[in-house]
Amino acid sequence: MKSYISVFSLVIVALLTFSNCAKKEKDPMACCTVPTTGVVGTSVSFSSTCSMDATDFVWSFGDGDSSMVANTTHTYSAAATYTVKLMAMKGSKMNTASASIVIH
Repeated sequence: MKSYISVFSLVIVALLTFSNCAKKEKDPMACCTVPTTGVVGTSVSFSSTCSMDATDFVWSFGDGDSSMVANTTHTYSAAATYTVKLMAMKGSKMNTASASIVIH
């Protein structure tokens, strides 16, 4: 009986030790490629390809419009400087990045 308890204890200790070695899921990292300038009425391309470990994306273009496409385009209707924001998400975790674009 004693040897069964010792073996059982050893198995439990091994399981607890190795379960802590399991690969932890990485948090998403947002990274956006945004041109520095654009022209009113002309499509501008936005890229999230430098983002890491994200499964979902939300772009906010600074003019009230948004997109849930990872790599997208947007057309501005007024000249201004806009702050473009990218939210990269994975499950309940989120990370943001932003950049400015001047539309002439």
